[in-house]
Amino acid sequence: MEDFIAIDFETANSNAYSPCSVGIARFENGILADSFYSLINPEQEFDGMNIFVHGIYPEDVKNAPTYKEIYPKIEKWISGKLVVSHSGFDRNVLTKSAAYYNVPPIDINFFDTLTLSRRLIPGVQHGLSQMVDYYHLDGINKFHNALEDAKACGLIAVSLSKQFSDSSILELITNAGYKSFGKISSDEYIPFALHKSSAAPAKLLSVDDILTREKIHKTDISNMYIKDKNIAFTGKLQSMTRDEAKAIVTNLGATFQKNVTLKTNILVVGLEDPRVVGPDGKSNKIKKAEQINSKTNNIEVIDEKEFIQFISK
Repeated sequence: MEDFIAIDFETANSNAYSPCSVGIARFENGILADSFYSLINPEQEFDGMNIFVHGIYPEDVKNAPTYKEIYPKIEKWISGKLVVSHSGFDRNVLTKSAAYYNVPPIDINFFDTLTLSRRLIPGVQHGLSQMVDYYHLDGINKFHNALEDAKACGLIAVSLSKQFSDSSILELITNAGYKSFGKISSDEYIPFALHKSSAAPAKLLSVDDILTREKIHKTDISNMYIKDKNIAFTGKLQSMTRDEAKAIVTNLGATFQKNVTLKTNILVVGLEDPRVVGPDGKSNKIKKAEQINSKTNNIEVIDEKEFIQFISK
């Protein structure tokens, strides 16, 4: 298995350029070999919700290095390496902090375990703690501690690789349909993206093909994945209307939500109208989910195809 670095940040507030701690874990041939942790003075105010999540207070970082001061150490650890995080959040911290502090972006190849696990293991929750439970990983003592989260992410990457490849990370992402590792450098940014053939949506069934009223009544609701979940929708669904989706969600024991809130468990993303959402392609609901996930990672963002898989079980 290729050697790689797992990285995790905690932030002081909703700004990606407000890191208040960093954890880095180096894995060699699938084994944790070394690690690094530091508090960071974000030089910004702390948000109470962030403090609630990670337990870091302003007084804890009073004498800690700023990002610009700790940047050389982070660069030494990850420059030129294959880097994994559990989502794009931590890469965003790297790039936004580099821009904010006027330092060069660190050259890395990258992938993330959240998108991989969603693609390879449908029907379960894919947050960091849930994947640790899924793989029965030992030795992770505290979530939302940057070092513990980095270790957990690295162990999940190893577990995915062992399950879906011959212990090669490159083979793992290839088997999952990705072109190659993503890349960050001073000259370019290449996303961690699927092959076009893999990304093309499958032909979707009509709502009657998916789940008829008779099938709802025959379904053992107690075994449905979405039971007791709070579910919101954004964008245009291809296989059903929003009202039909609401009826299905309600009949299967879940709660339909008009808006994304802290109580939301699942956000289903349909086709977004670029005239409405703007050039980044993200609706307000998606942006709200990302904001909440930056602190709790509790909202599972899925596409329509995954939703159909959930309700068809």
